[in-house]
Amino acid sequence: MATDIQIDELIEIILETNRTPEEVCAQHPELLDDVRRQLLLLRNVEAQILTLFPTTGDSVAAPSHNWNRKPVIPGYEIESTLGQGGMGVVYKATQLNLNRSVALKMLLAGVHASPQDHMRFVREAEAVASLRHPHIVQVFDVDDVDGHPFYTMEYVEGGSLAKRLAEARQPIRDSAQLLATVAHAVEAAHQNGIIHRDLKPANILLTAEGSPKISDFGLARRIDLDMQLTYTGIRLGTPSYMAPEQMTGKSSAADPAVDIFALGAILYEMLTGGPPFRGETLSETEQRLISQEATPPSRLNPKVPRDLETICLRCLEKDPRKRYATAAELAADLERFLRHEPIHARPVRPTERAWRWVRRNPLLTALAVTGTVLVIIVASDVAHQWSMAATRRSEKVRLTARYESGVRALLEGRYAEARAVLVKLGDGGFKDIRQRIDRTVADLDDIEELDRIREERRLALNGIDGARFLNPRAAAKYEKVFARIGLGPVHDDPELVASRFTDSDIKRKLVIGLDDWSLCETDESRQQWLLELARRLDADDFGWRHRMRDPANWHRAEALSHLASTALAADPTVQLLGVLGERLDAVGLDATAFMKQVQSTHPDSFYANLALADTLRNDNAAESIRYYQAALALRPTAAAAHNNLAAALLALDRTQEAVAHYRKALQHEGCPGFVHYNLGLSLLASGDAAEAIENFQWAIKSLPNFPEGHIALGKALFQQQRYAEAATAFVECLRLLPESAPTRAAIEEQLRHCELSHHDATSRPPDAKSGATKANF
Repeated sequence: MATDIQIDELIEIILETNRTPEEVCAQHPELLDDVRRQLLLLRNVEAQILTLFPTTGDSVAAPSHNWNRKPVIPGYEIESTLGQGGMGVVYKATQLNLNRSVALKMLLAGVHASPQDHMRFVREAEAVASLRHPHIVQVFDVDDVDGHPFYTMEYVEGGSLAKRLAEARQPIRDSAQLLATVAHAVEAAHQNGIIHRDLKPANILLTAEGSPKISDFGLARRIDLDMQLTYTGIRLGTPSYMAPEQMTGKSSAADPAVDIFALGAILYEMLTGGPPFRGETLSETEQRLISQEATPPSRLNPKVPRDLETICLRCLEKDPRKRYATAAELAADLERFLRHEPIHARPVRPTERAWRWVRRNPLLTALAVTGTVLVIIVASDVAHQWSMAATRRSEKVRLTARYESGVRALLEGRYAEARAVLVKLGDGGFKDIRQRIDRTVADLDDIEELDRIREERRLALNGIDGARFLNPRAAAKYEKVFARIGLGPVHDDPELVASRFTDSDIKRKLVIGLDDWSLCETDESRQQWLLELARRLDADDFGWRHRMRDPANWHRAEALSHLASTALAADPTVQLLGVLGERLDAVGLDATAFMKQVQSTHPDSFYANLALADTLRNDNAAESIRYYQAALALRPTAAAAHNNLAAALLALDRTQEAVAHYRKALQHEGCPGFVHYNLGLSLLASGDAAEAIENFQWAIKSLPNFPEGHIALGKALFQQQRYAEAATAFVECLRLLPESAPTRAAIEEQLRHCELSHHDATSRPPDAKSGATKANF
């Protein structure tokens, strides 16, 4: 309900600004009693939580409570409290396994948190974890302890910009340089589809050298995504740094322009010592923000240069369209100012300033306006026609920029973000843009499918050699997808096939798929054709990549060893390095040492961490776990990483943890039936035959020709004394196995046990059937 949303908003403002309920309800007196009641309830819950999670009293920024005890979090040693808000607390901690200082943020309310608070906390962790920029605080780990979600991030020791501004006004050129740095970081977030929505000096941390890092993405949201967390009419942010559209709750409050406004407010405060809009009460601040222009900084600080003032005031335009279009443009203008070059922003013309005054004082200008109405009507028609054409051009530029951001997300592997941008992006009536969008969405579907095939091929299967099932299955899937893309029949002229994809945006992704397909093929002629096609699509003029795809080198240990020694200098894709790792292992060379070099060179690559972990799993399961966890930190929804981590945990007899990761793998849509098979075996070993049967049945449903699935189902049914069903499972397994299969005799013996047990159970008197003896196999 809208009233409940308003109450939640007012409570949030109280927690962020320490204002009284009477102050925040000045414009909504009818909500005062409800706000007081909800605030009291929140304080009661907070008090109960604080008895469970107290902390030390030696924090840098002292919290509002006296904490006496540190929370216990496995793997971390809590040192002190850095800060506390209405929803969570930030500790300084030591990550014990790496012996490094981190900042650890915890959602205090835990299981008592409102769904909105929990979703914001998780969204903040996901938003920051997806960003890689030297001036954005980096997230290291996300976890949960006793129902209290937390995540760790780098510890920034220099305090906040707010603290520095409270101590002294900053030098003008230093202020411009700092804001340019922050603007570049904001642009990186926007390019990754994330809007901060609460930029302010308190959320800009400083290193010991004074370098800024953006923090606190608690109100961040993705562009064209997670709309369920934002509602029309809700004001989110800190009033003195909020854009007018945030204050009024317009739909544009979720656009990148709100961050541009906040950057202008931060620059204004660095230049003048205070934010551009601040009143004695919340309602007065709101009124000034919406209806008044910011006082030019030079009136408060005569040392402010005119160009820097122009940059600042352009950021603070009421109309989002009049601000800088991107944070990158803002940063570029600041850097022009620092280089003493002409800036692109222009000061507000006297006519524009006069028009703004007219809009604020309509009654005083009514008579003067009346005398010129006819002239304005004629002129406005001409202006309207020009404006429509200009708007049309501007709209196409905007749509093209959004489309290109979606393409970048696709090529960088950020598929969910690419889909969110492209599917929801309108074409504005431009036929060429519609054609490009439709083509790229189709490419996205194909590329996601190729990635799923590559990950599924790496699945670890319990107790059996998965390659004999997974590789032929993957090869068939690859052939089907590439046929849909337009590859044509295998063995067509490689040069002709390659020519079809010369100008394709996704050519690099297609080459990665061809490289992996070649590993699945056992037919040498098909394998050679795939490698030749990959060479032509990824022309290397007989360089390293060309030699790597020479089938003559795939079986020669000396050639592969030389390729490994020169691989990193050639800078190929991580996926092609993984292909080399698999070939090294196939000929008996040390693939582990090579894949460690690959991971060390590409520590932020999901695939490099997964491939190294897979290489380590059989010989050093304990070490492999660390790299599986790194892969999952980069891609939490990767079913293959959860499945293979579970296999490593099983090797260390950590069965319950393994079961938990199998279940996590199955949470993701399209997870292959092999994971059900693995989970069923783990449950059967733990004594839970009933749930194991359900998982084996799911596995068989998606993999009807997988004999091991029928064997496992038969064994589980036999344990449950369901002899007739067990016999059916073993009969189906025998149907699938070739006559020469070495396991046929054992399966036939198990089938005889079932038939004898079934006959024995059905031929005894009713009072004796409960004592039926299970055969042991």
